[in-house]
Amino acid sequence: MNNRTPKDGAESGGAVEIAYRHIRSAIVTGELKSGEALQEAKLADQIGVSRTPVREALQRLSNEGLVVLERYRRGQVANFSMSEVAEVFRLRAKLEGHGARRAARRITPSQIDHLEELEREMESIFAKLGWHGHLSQFDHLNNEFHATIASAADSPRLDRILASALELPPSIFNFYREPLEDRTRRTHRQHREIIDALKAGNPDWAEAAMNAHLLSILTDPNPEPE
Repeated sequence: MNNRTPKDGAESGGAVEIAYRHIRSAIVTGELKSGEALQEAKLADQIGVSRTPVREALQRLSNEGLVVLERYRRGQVANFSMSEVAEVFRLRAKLEGHGARRAARRITPSQIDHLEELEREMESIFAKLGWHGHLSQFDHLNNEFHATIASAADSPRLDRILASALELPPSIFNFYREPLEDRTRRTHRQHREIIDALKAGNPDWAEAAMNAHLLSILTDPNPEPE
């Protein structure tokens, strides 16, 4: 039996990754809210690591756009306006639409199998746990789903661009009054259509399906009256 404490394991290796995943999950699930201050010492104590891995994790999250680092390395959870979210997803739609078009002619059977496995797992977790329960796992699996398509596009330059701060977890965007459960079901239907388009080797369909998927988050069926 392994009697090492979480802190022992973290300090022996992977402490930055542990801190990164812990803080990112707290932001994604709303445990850490937009604008909330991030105190290195407090986070280090909660996670069971020293302050150095926490500092590096915050820098990584800053590169992703989830954390804002101010003077003297003080950090806070980023605040996202509707216009910022819209810009991110419009950029992603153009880039990932292009990636899906390329992937339609290059994706391998094993990559298709992996996409189907990821989607089955996302749907299964959602069915068992509901939206709030599946959130952190969905975020990871969804990112892998999109990363697999980008990899199948066989464009190292595109890979580098999509690995930048453009990517933000969709689970933190709470601008819409559309029921979250409905939005998630739509996401799964769209994932299935993207897979079908890639299976068919149809570049136009794959690009259109990816564009529709990423832009649909910008469509609020119940907009505020002007």
